[in-house]
Amino acid sequence: MSAKSMEYWIFIQMILELGLIVVVAVSLLKIRSWYRNIMAVQAGLPSREEAVKMAELSEVLEERRQHLEELLAHLDQKATTLQKRLSKTGSRTPTPGDSPPPWESGVSLRSQVESLHRQGCSTEEIARRLQMNLAEVKMALDLSRARPR
Repeated sequence: MSAKSMEYWIFIQMILELGLIVVVAVSLLKIRSWYRNIMAVQAGLPSREEAVKMAELSEVLEERRQHLEELLAHLDQKATTLQKRLSKTGSRTPTPGDSPPPWESGVSLRSQVESLHRQGCSTEEIARRLQMNLAEVKMALDLSRARPR
């Protein structure tokens, strides 16, 4: 073999080795990216201890749900029993709209507000009892304070 052909063979072998190095480097980079993806997926998953704990909590929640369903069924039975008793006696259930509003009782609202305030009721309580806005109650109290005695 001549020196010239020997140089070509050495040059070709060097190119093949460089190609092999590039293939190995690309493969290692690809394996590294797969590993990172796998680790990211596993980081999102709960550990075995967490999975066991979640399973236990799930069982507890299921038991409580069943208990609540039983209580609801029991309450439904009681409600139907009460409705039957009410229908037998001929009475009806009172509704909040049955009683007339306080302002139709003939006594002025301001005097009712003053009376309740003297009894020690808070403005919120007065507003609730008289079915009024809180601002109206405060205004009525301010007017009663400003009124000459």
